[in-house]
Amino acid sequence: MNSVIKNNKNIQDIALQYLNDGVFIFDKDRKIVLFNPACEQIVGFSAEEITKNESNCFDIFQCHSSDGECMAICPGLDLFKEKRTKIAREYLIKTKEGKQKRVVTNYSIIKDDNNRIEYVVGVMHDITEEKMFNEELVRSKTLSTLGQYSNELAHEIKNPLNAINIQMSLLEREIGKHDLGTGEELADVVRVVKEEISRLNKLAKDCLSFSKSGDLERTEEDIRQIIEELLSLVTPHADLNGVNIYLSMSGSCPQVFVDRDKLKQAFLNLILNAIEAMAGGGKIAINVSKKDNYLNISIKDTGPGIPDEQHDKIFDLFYSTKSGGTGVGLAITKNIIHAHGGNIRFEKLVEGAEFIIELPLS
Repeated sequence: MNSVIKNNKNIQDIALQYLNDGVFIFDKDRKIVLFNPACEQIVGFSAEEITKNESNCFDIFQCHSSDGECMAICPGLDLFKEKRTKIAREYLIKTKEGKQKRVVTNYSIIKDDNNRIEYVVGVMHDITEEKMFNEELVRSKTLSTLGQYSNELAHEIKNPLNAINIQMSLLEREIGKHDLGTGEELADVVRVVKEEISRLNKLAKDCLSFSKSGDLERTEEDIRQIIEELLSLVTPHADLNGVNIYLSMSGSCPQVFVDRDKLKQAFLNLILNAIEAMAGGGKIAINVSKKDNYLNISIKDTGPGIPDEQHDKIFDLFYSTKSGGTGVGLAITKNIIHAHGGNIRFEKLVEGAEFIIELPLS
């Protein structure tokens, strides 16, 4: 290693040890000669592994473009051609564990005593969480806008639907009064139209619920009591479908400040979805536990599960896999949980599915 790197080695070692950003150095053969602890944490490889295996840039930074294709070259390699002295790149990398992370890396050159480029140094910043936060922020703003439009849309739909429904009821009554040769056919038409009106009314109602799902009126509540009250309402429906529901508590259950009715709605959406998913019967296990400063509510079912290709869409507004579904229920549930400062996630099980809700205790 040249004198530039050797000078003030103790100071450099201390700085590299405590930097939050990853720092690595490689030569013109792409061999990595320096790899700091932050780099180890980002990529998952230890400096010892790299030294022992004489790893190069390609081995460690399994670079991927945004479309998932592996990049053709090590991004900082161009600097050895002396076209530029610095470059910056944002790209995806695959860690040792196979996870994808998004990073921004600034590359610059290190010259030897003869002013020839001997090394390229890369300073890597992990922006994975920042990207996720920004994407969630954009999504939240989009949902907020959709919520406003949903409110207006619901009112715009409901008024003409009510008028149509009244007129159809009058028509249905007149058909019943008169002996019309086409009475049965007309009755079928009326029935179909009324079913569609009912479906649109449900959509309008769901849109209205979504637009208000983030408005909370919090009180100090006992989660167990909320769930038990809810189960007393849904158990008869579950029994008719051959579904058994079990509630368990892991340890004590502290009081939480929540909107009782909104939280009931969130739980109800998940439980009804689970019941409907198990046409041939099954089990729903609800567990409440405390972890750190969060109250965790797990809702597991023994249904067919959710196909892999749908995992990223299930919370999207208007996305539904059910015939006649509006695709608003899970979006409402997520909105309610997020409004409480909590989180909801989906876990795939060997048999069935699990939704985990995390509610902050303070």
